[in-house]
Amino acid sequence: QEAGADVAMVSKLHPVRSHTGAAEGGINAALRDADSWEDHAYDTMKGSDYLGDAPAVEALCQESPEEVIRLEHWGMPFSREDDGRVSQRPFGGLSFPRTTYAGAETGHQMLHTMYEQVVKRGITVYDEWHVMDLAVTDEEDPAERTCHGVVAYDIQSGEISGFRANNGV
Repeated sequence: QEAGADVAMVSKLHPVRSHTGAAEGGINAALRDADSWEDHAYDTMKGSDYLGDAPAVEALCQESPEEVIRLEHWGMPFSREDDGRVSQRPFGGLSFPRTTYAGAETGHQMLHTMYEQVVKRGITVYDEWHVMDLAVTDEEDPAERTCHGVVAYDIQSGEISGFRANNGV
């Protein structure tokens, strides 16, 4: 949206009613000098019993510090240290205390912080639409297929409709 894209969101629930609102733990990010995205990635792979998708884990761990800082700039009320830095605590078998949090309501605060950005940017939200299928081309080689939208069901009216996406789903 900030780059001029026409953005809409299709959601089974109103955006702030997601189950994420019940999450208390926090968001992991290698923010401290003594930490690294590589250590974060190792902890994440170990926590998945080495079944995690390695490129996805690496991307998550490399990008999480920037995304946590973005949330902070958007107004996410992270818990703070006495010196004003975002607090981080040990959590779930981590080798370093890298879990950022907002008291015991991290998920709730994150949903509201992100929804404020949706409203601020004027993004159209189709809530209570259940996405049933992706609209994908049918090339024989799956690597050649492209996704052009979704098919969704309006939970209130029962209407089935297509949502076309020109540059990404």
